[in-house]
Amino acid sequence: MKRLYYLFRGADTAQSISRDLQAAGINVGQLHFLSQDQQALQSAQVQQADLLEEKDISHSGTWGAIFGLVVGALFATYLSLGELAGYISLGSFFLICLLFTCFGAWAGGFVGISTENHHIARFHDALEHGDTLLMVDAYNEQEETQLKQLMHTRHMEASYEGEEANYRVFL
Repeated sequence: MKRLYYLFRGADTAQSISRDLQAAGINVGQLHFLSQDQQALQSAQVQQADLLEEKDISHSGTWGAIFGLVVGALFATYLSLGELAGYISLGSFFLICLLFTCFGAWAGGFVGISTENHHIARFHDALEHGDTLLMVDAYNEQEETQLKQLMHTRHMEASYEGEEANYRVFL
């Protein structure tokens, strides 16, 4: 899957783009609009970006879980090789790792909810200045070509800002 990025101004443009893409067969679930003026997007009745697309919860939570697992494994190893060597069973080892992993994911999620999504951080200034970001998911090359052609011919007011190949929410 590829995610294509476009910047433009105005909720009216968002509504027009959304209608045209849906008329071309693009599912509304593939469209994600993000703007500082969320009320305008809501009144334009377009698919707004959700919390996971706006904030870095998934990414930070995943890295927090990985960090927690490593720290938990090191701590459990330390306990099993130290004074408690005879008391730490394999089940206890895994339980310690699981607890640290869960804590890391939880803490990472808290960091992520206060952080802008790393996929859209490069658009921060444009969004602050009133632009609207359109993120469109293309599932194959044919759909990608269709999207690019439609946006280029029908919506020249939207500037193409790049794409991400193999887009993944979590990393």
